[in-house]
Formats: sequence, structure tokens, C-alpha cells
Amino acid sequence: MLLSLSGRNFFTFKEFYVEFSGGMNVITGESGAGKTVFLKALWAVIGYPPSWEGEDRGSVEGNFTIEGNLIKRLAELGIEIDEDQLFVGVSFTGQRTIYRLNGHIVSRQIVQLLFKDTIEIHSQHSNVSLLDSAGHYKILDHSLEGELCLTEYRELYADYSKIKRELESMEIDPAKINREIDFLTFQINEIEEAFLKEDEDVLLEARYKKYKNAKFLLETFRELGDVLKDGEISVYNSLNDALSLIMKVEGFGYSEWLQNLQVAIEEMESLYNKVSDESDLLEIDDEEFKAVEDRMTIIQGLKRKYGQTVSDILKSCEAFRNELELLQELEGRKGLLEKSIEAILEKLKIVGKTLDKRREERGIEIAKDVRSHLEDLKMKGAELRFQLQREEEPKSYGISKISMLVKTNPGMDFMEIGRVASGGELSRYLLALESALQNQLNMSVIVFDEVDSGVGQRLGAVVADKLLQISSGLQTIVITHLPQIAEKSERHFAVRKEQSQFDTISVIEQLSGSTRDKELEEMSGQTGQIER
Repeated sequence: MLLSLSGRNFFTFKEFYVEFSGGMNVITGESGAGKTVFLKALWAVIGYPPSWEGEDRGSVEGNFTIEGNLIKRLAELGIEIDEDQLFVGVSFTGQRTIYRLNGHIVSRQIVQLLFKDTIEIHSQHSNVSLLDSAGHYKILDHSLEGELCLTEYRELYADYSKIKRELESMEIDPAKINREIDFLTFQINEIEEAFLKEDEDVLLEARYKKYKNAKFLLETFRELGDVLKDGEISVYNSLNDALSLIMKVEGFGYSEWLQNLQVAIEEMESLYNKVSDESDLLEIDDEEFKAVEDRMTIIQGLKRKYGQTVSDILKSCEAFRNELELLQELEGRKGLLEKSIEAILEKLKIVGKTLDKRREERGIEIAKDVRSHLEDLKMKGAELRFQLQREEEPKSYGISKISMLVKTNPGMDFMEIGRVASGGELSRYLLALESALQNQLNMSVIVFDEVDSGVGQRLGAVVADKLLQISSGLQTIVITHLPQIAEKSERHFAVRKEQSQFDTISVIEQLSGSTRDKELEEMSGQTGQIER
């Protein structure tokens, strides 16, 4: 329920504040006084702000009770409100429009979602849900809520949608799948044929480094062996020559020299033996060295393709196997899903037909009720009916599209309600529908702008009674020119223009007593009191 609507510096309104009743509220005033501007303020607080130009600042605020559908919608949007009232504030500047819910900034789209199907504004210049064929099925389904066929259809369609999405994700060119399978198979074979072992590259690199260094060491050790003993001109031979010479002079007191030389020969032989032993240890098989080189070449080639280490290559191979397994299972999985979706489709069609039947029955009941209201509104012979047109495939709402069709006079063809040419006829159809459906829609506020368009004085009382009937269960706001409607309201507001030398502003005030009587007299064109 809308408790109040206020604004400041909003177009022609410098300031306004209106408190609404829970029943029928009417807004009257001369053309051009500002009723349309006031309606713009209401549009703004439900998420549809008007264009705002210039640097001037303005604002509007709507105050709502938090109940019914609004509680559910707040929960769906994840919005927590501690208070029992909801304040929707809209601030306008030349650059942007800012929305706040109880002081917290939110997006305009959030506000639109919050009030969707909660507040309905019927205007000659707006799109209303009753004219939107995409939502006509909701009118029938509201009274069917909880029935097995409706619940079962929704559950089946949820399963159908899930499988359908999975199938759509599998829509891949078979030739492309085969190419991917061939390439994955090649990659796996290339790695498996190498018979890699964990950390093999580390061990090979160590061996290769050792073998590579061994060649250099062996050549050095051979040269050293030649210098020490194996060469024709060697240290060993030279020391032996020196030994022979010292032995010639040993008897002359040089025996100590002989001992020194013998020690040198022993040290040299010890070094020579160490070089020989190390050479034996470093002796490598050329074929083995080549095998190590060839193995490293293979591993380096795999590293360039599949990873920096043997461990990475093995992980890549495992990933390729998993991917190949998924691709190979794809066709099998696709076949199972196709069988499942066929079975669900059959169930959907069966349940959908049952749902269609219940909707047709409910549509006939509503059409009958609407026809009686149309007759009250002096549209004898006018009819409404719900058309069910089978869809090519099941939709979220059912197996048939539902549209409301109307005909305004006997003998005319039925056409979609949104194509009704006469504004007065459309107003009466909408009023008849709202009268028939007033207890079935989850709305909390309904607004009629120009509902009396094309409606003469003689029909005014009938229209007023219909609006009063609607307002008995739903807060109703009516912008009207008819006194018969205005006098039935719980609260009556009038919009007036006040002009000065420099400016024209709009004001809105609640009428009661004599001021209200005067307004009703002026609306009726009578000078006396309106009969009640």
C-alpha cells in the first residue's frame, strides 16, 4: 500500500505531500493543472523516472507499507529492511538520478524489479501488464496455483531446460571431435612411447654432465701420464737418469742426495698411480654416451611441447587421457540425454494438455464474468476470450501461448486486446478485467489515469461503482474528470495552478467538506449541490 507521496522542486510543483487512504483515492483538476506531472512522480518512485534537464535539483519520495508481495520481492532481491515501512527516494540532478531505499543507494533496475506486478498504472500512454500478451497466462494460473498439473509442469520444464542446456553445450561438429580425438591420441602415444620415468631428466642431465666432463679429464690425465712416466721424455726417466749420476758420486759423501731423489721418485710414482686409477674410473663407453645424448634429445623435444620437466610431461599426458575419455564418452552421453529429453517432452505434452484444459475452463469463467461487467458498462455484445495457440516446443509457461482477444460489437472479429482502437473502449475493457480479477492479482496498488476517457456522463455512475468495487480489496488511485467517480472516493485531492507575474506552479490539496462540494459542482457544471 502507498501511504504517501511527496516531492520538492519537481517540474511545476515546488513542494507537495499527499497521504492516501487504503481504499479509493481520486485526483481531479483542470487540464494542464499538473495531474500528469503528479503521475510522473508516481512513475518515478517505482523506477521509471522522467527525463530531467538542466542543473536544478529535485526529488520525490514514496512511502509504502511492507506487506504481501513486497515482502516476497524484497527477499528475492536479497534486500533487508528492518523497518515496517519502505521509503523510496529519488533525487534528480542535471547529471544523474539517484535512488535510495530507506536511505541506501540502489539501482533504478532494482526498484523496477521490486514493484513489478505490485503497482499497476493504467494510462492511455503506458504499457500495462494486462495488455502484454507475454503475461496473459499468469491471469489464468493465479487461480490454478497449487494444482497438480501446474506444479508438475513447472518441475518437468525445469528438468527439460537443464538437459536441453547440457545438450546445447554438446553441439560440436562431429568432424571437429574426430580431429580432436586423433590429435589427443597422437600426443598420448608420443609421450607413452618415450617410456618416461619420474625425474628421469634430472638423472640423465647429471650423467651427461659427468660423461661430458670425463672426456676432458681423460685427455688431460693421458697427457699427465705421458709427462710423468709413459712418454719417451718423462719425469720418471729423467729422475732415473739423475739417480744413475748421483750413484756415481755417492761414495764422496753425497748419499743424502740419493735418499732425496729416491723419495721424489716414490712421490712421482704415487701421483702416477692416482692418475692411472682415476683414468680407469672415468673410462666410458662411447655407445652408452651416445645413448644418453639420444635420450636427452627425445626428452628435450617433449619438453618443448608438453612441459618444463618430465613430471610436467607426465601430467600433460594424464590430462590428455582424461580429455580423450570425455570426448569418447560424449556421443554416448549425448545419446542418453537425447533419450531422456524425449521422455520428458512426452510427459510435458501430456501434462501440458491437462494444464491447457484447466486454463480453458478458467478462461471461460473469467470471460463470462468480464462479459457481465462489460454489459454494466453499456458494452452489450462486447466479449473477451482467451486464445490458446500451440507452441512448436514447450515453453516455461506451457505448451500453448495464451492471448486475450476481444470484440467490441456483435458480428465483429476477435482481436488482441492491445489493438483496441478506441480509448474509451479500452478503458472499459481494462475496468471490466480489473473488476473480474481484483481478487486474483498480486497487486497492492492500482492507478487509473483517464479511465473515464470516452465515457459519457451517463456511464459515470457505473464506472464509479466498478472502481469502488475494485477499491474494496485493492488500494485504488484514480485521475478523473467525472464527478460521479470523484464523489465515491474516500479521499479527494485536487491539483490546481497558481500563477504569478513571474511563475506558474502546481499545488495539490486534499478536499473535504465545502471545498469538496464546490469541486464536485464545478466538475458537473452545476451551480447547485450534487445529489448523493
